[in-house]
Amino acid sequence: MAVRPSPFRNLGLKLLALAIALLVWFVLSAQRRERISERSYRIALSVVNIPPRTIIASPVPSGVDVRVRGPFTALRQVDPDKIEAVIDLQGATRGERLYRLAPEDINVAPEIEVIAISPAEVRIVLDSVTEKVLPVAVNVTGTPAPGFAVADVTVEPRTARIAGPSGVLAKMTSVSTDPISVAERSASFSVPATVLADAPGVRVREGQVVTVGVHIRALPTTPPPPTPAPRGRRR
Repeated sequence: MAVRPSPFRNLGLKLLALAIALLVWFVLSAQRRERISERSYRIALSVVNIPPRTIIASPVPSGVDVRVRGPFTALRQVDPDKIEAVIDLQGATRGERLYRLAPEDINVAPEIEVIAISPAEVRIVLDSVTEKVLPVAVNVTGTPAPGFAVADVTVEPRTARIAGPSGVLAKMTSVSTDPISVAERSASFSVPATVLADAPGVRVREGQVVTVGVHIRALPTTPPPPTPAPRGRRR
């Protein structure tokens, strides 16, 4: 005669399995009952895996706008500072290309759905990195004091080495300093100045700081016209 297994055998394991099943059911049913919400965030945009000896030669937005949908509790726990959109340039070559952002490019929790991204596409131009030595042009602003003028402007060092996209550097003939004001000046002076590389992806490698000398001279004064002699009286 076969022995029937006791219903109390392995009772602890059975109760544990029942508790886990009830917990899973409760969590899933609570998620289904919880109200669904939508929110919009401004998040950072990162570009990764830039190929060696290449540089991004086009403006890239610092961030994108995303709209997400999910359970109200999950959305309340979202920290926009910890979310980012990622463009992967692995295997990219020189030239222009449009990269489309997809929901999987946004690092949100699994229970949150990305339903909109703006802009949805980002234009990226990749170019090779090169260097070039250019003359430094001093950006002089303002007008000296009355009776004075700028006689001469010197800069030392006179050149700067810059690096950046080859296509951008090919069009550049000089680099400028930050503004040097001569407003109301009546004497020569010398000041340090920063060399600016005002172009996408361009940076100054050597000669970031220069010394600018401005020679102020006095304008020649014009003598007053002679006073006419008085005419004699007629007799």
